[in-house]
Amino acid sequence: MVQHGEKPCAFQGEDRSENTFSPPEEIPPVPRQADRSPEFDCPATAPADQITTALDWMKSFLTTPHPDIGRKGAVCPFVEPAMRGRTLHIQHRRLPPDAAPAHISALVEDMVHTFATARWNHPNKTLHALVTVIDGLPPHRTTVLDDAHPLIKPSLVRRRLMLGQFHPTCPETAARNPDFPVSQSPVPLLALRHMAFHDILFLHHDPAYFTAYAQTYGHRYRRSTIPDPHFTDLYTRACRTWDITP
Repeated sequence: MVQHGEKPCAFQGEDRSENTFSPPEEIPPVPRQADRSPEFDCPATAPADQITTALDWMKSFLTTPHPDIGRKGAVCPFVEPAMRGRTLHIQHRRLPPDAAPAHISALVEDMVHTFATARWNHPNKTLHALVTVIDGLPPHRTTVLDDAHPLIKPSLVRRRLMLGQFHPTCPETAARNPDFPVSQSPVPLLALRHMAFHDILFLHHDPAYFTAYAQTYGHRYRRSTIPDPHFTDLYTRACRTWDITP
């Protein structure tokens, strides 16, 4: 595994752009660590070119604003502070060219174990993310990540985890702009992170998902300190829809 900023990188991420907005208080400033080398030191078995390509995309796309994202700020406001805090871990895994959803599920369970046992350089769990760059899939097979995602998600949400899939033809769109395919990356990858406050955007439509979210963040809404009225509206409507006491 490589660690960005030290010896290489949810993102916060199921986070596509639909999953990449968070209120400012969710992301406290992370001081730059000037004493650490910014260079990447990849294990001998890891394809440095693929990892570099993934990191370049994160830096050039995810950390910058985009006119189609549907809101102000970076496509993913987590990535830059996570890189500064060296809490964006990246690893490489090879899959068989005919990989099925079961292969992806096994890979994700391996990621969950790695994520749970990793040593993190910053205590803010919102900034913890594990990215797996995937090798071995031919271009026409990268859609297996899309096929596997809805099969894996229920188990992850129960564990308060979120997963994002990214590849060159990924159809996932921004939460605030359904015409913007925000999860199209130059190389296939998966990103695992903790459930975050902004995940109301992706969890309000399903009773089991929303129940897990409400159990985790409902107290925030009861305090009426939500900076984004869109979040409050989604939460209130989901409570009515799924007959959950706010």
